[in-house]
Amino acid sequence: MGGLFKAGERMAEAVKLPRDVFPGDLLISLIGREEVLIENYRSILLYTDSVLCVQGKNCRLKVCGRSLRIAYYTSDAMKVNGMIQKVELDA
Repeated sequence: MGGLFKAGERMAEAVKLPRDVFPGDLLISLIGREEVLIENYRSILLYTDSVLCVQGKNCRLKVCGRSLRIAYYTSDAMKVNGMIQKVELDA
């Protein structure tokens, strides 16, 4: 399957499409210090009012802060509100 993904990535580059057209990588959008949008996650590993950990295809994302709250989530996207202090990626 890795070869198929690489082929899709090369095809996206050849036709000048952004990488996020082909799913797989985590997409993280920070809006100020009070909101983060996370797309293409696989599962929620840990959720408290100070830490959120999610599993991506190739890495884990950790969001640390105060009063963290999941505003909404679907099978592949979520919005988190609160005072975001740190965002970490672990391979």
